[in-house]
Amino acid sequence: MPLAESCLVILVAALGGLLFSVFTVKLLFRPHVSQKLFGLELQGILPSMMPALAGYASAKLGEKFENSTDLSKKIADPELLEELKPTIEAHVDSFLKVRLKEAFPLLANFMGEKTLLKFKEAFLTEVQIILPDLLISYSKKFFKQLNLQESIAAELKLVDLVALEKLIRDKAGNQLKFFYFAGTLLGSLIGLIQVILVNVYSNTFY
Repeated sequence: MPLAESCLVILVAALGGLLFSVFTVKLLFRPHVSQKLFGLELQGILPSMMPALAGYASAKLGEKFENSTDLSKKIADPELLEELKPTIEAHVDSFLKVRLKEAFPLLANFMGEKTLLKFKEAFLTEVQIILPDLLISYSKKFFKQLNLQESIAAELKLVDLVALEKLIRDKAGNQLKFFYFAGTLLGSLIGLIQVILVNVYSNTFY
């Protein structure tokens, strides 16, 4: 086979490898919506898998949140309770100094500062004891009522596929370039093998 024809075969094969890799990447994302072509239903791999991925991810995340011991630990974290302490103290002070006098004026007249302080300390101690368990119990009921799995699945199904494709292309730009290069290189190798086989065949039989 002449050199020009050999180079042309290798070039065409390389171009074929590049086009195949570009088409493969396109097929990951496009078409976003299911379309029919010659009776066949076509849809991008990622868009077609989104409902299944949404169901799987929501189930796993929902289970993790509902049964997570880490979540319980974070809610009952002493540092978090310490952050809540000023707010709780302010409410206790307001109750003892304002609302108690309004609700029980006679009782409030017999309570001095020391008595109020003891009441405050007793309230705060009790709150520190019951609040962690109360928060954990409420959070579990809240997540069950929220139906977290369905909420997550619904949100994932609403993901903008165009924006997702752009994000993946932006973040995986180098990997995609390497994939295109690998496709071109593979096509070139296939073309080179074809040229070698043709030359060997020609020399053998002619």
